Amino acid sequence: MQITRILLSEIRIPLPQPLRLGPAVISTRDYVAVRVETDKGIFGDALGYPRGAPLFETLAWIGRSLTGTDPLMRRQGLCAFAAANPTSRSIYSRAQSLLDIALWDLAAKAAGQPLYRLLGGLRTIVPVTAVAGYYMDTRSVEEIADEVARRVDEGYPRVKVMLKGDDPAFDLGYLEAVTRRAPGRVAADAHWSWSSLPEARSFCRQIDGLGLAFLEDPFAPEDWRWTGELQEELSTPIAAGEDVNEPGAMRELAGAVSFLRVDATTCGGITGALAAIHAASFAGCRVFPHVFAPLHIHLACAFPEVEGVEFIPPESGADPLKRLLKRSVRISDGHMRVDEEPGAGMKLDWPSIEKVAVRSAVLEKEA
Repeated sequence: MQITRILLSEIRIPLPQPLRLGPAVISTRDYVAVRVETDKGIFGDALGYPRGAPLFETLAWIGRSLTGTDPLMRRQGLCAFAAANPTSRSIYSRAQSLLDIALWDLAAKAAGQPLYRLLGGLRTIVPVTAVAGYYMDTRSVEEIADEVARRVDEGYPRVKVMLKGDDPAFDLGYLEAVTRRAPGRVAADAHWSWSSLPEARSFCRQIDGLGLAFLEDPFAPEDWRWTGELQEELSTPIAAGEDVNEPGAMRELAGAVSFLRVDATTCGGITGALAAIHAASFAGCRVFPHVFAPLHIHLACAFPEVEGVEFIPPESGADPLKRLLKRSVRISDGHMRVDEEPGAGMKLDWPSIEKVAVRSAVLEKEA
């Protein structure tokens, strides 16, 4: 079997209104999709966020080196590229991650198995953390507290909300209000709000007694050492790691936080995610994947360290992923059931992707 061509599409879908996540303002939800095709008619799909990186370009850069190779020898091609470009990892890590996922998807289809079974198989249903509180700058605290309570009533064992990030007094009152409605069931995402340890300490000490399930991403990914130092000072569990792409940093972070946020689309694909899960297991750290539930549920259904998945309900309007997939995830009473169809779970609807793509490319095997 050989890779004959690779399809790329960059997607930009306008959000209902600008979304503020800490210091970041997002007006469109951006994705890049990749499909790896073979001469046997089997293909592998993957999808990820650019997050400001030149993802489309780096996918094309790496993808050209993979056409004509054996897709089941995925490490051979990707490791050869990495060895030839040792100083550029931070630039191409997301692209390499998506290609690794697509090749695992292809391998699972070739084996006729869903990925979680190929990885060993542990369970078929996992708990879901629902994300709430989007567009908080245009909504009242009471309205968001009602949303949190509604998600709990729907059976979700945990609900995550956003912090405003630039208004400590507001965030304190906001967290007090939502945790009263769902004691012990609320997590908070700081979205890299603080740029120093003293700044983070000042706020976090005020919320340390609220019983948060966890506090996520107090600092930027490159400041992961501060995250570990802050965890040592707080009783509130800290979660971090979704944008960390350096294996050594992930390993150290696993030993410093309570929840390692693994995102296969960032940390090296399924291959990198497996390494992160094993590092967390050795460190006694729990793993909580970052969004992309149709993909990450396969990790949660294969490893006991991975406690479940994260899901942004489509009605929030904050993540239009559903528009790009052939089928919706199956959630009942706050739990998700894994898809038994062969592959890694991201069943992309390529015609729908082409309709909303802002640019596309086809990388073909040279004659």
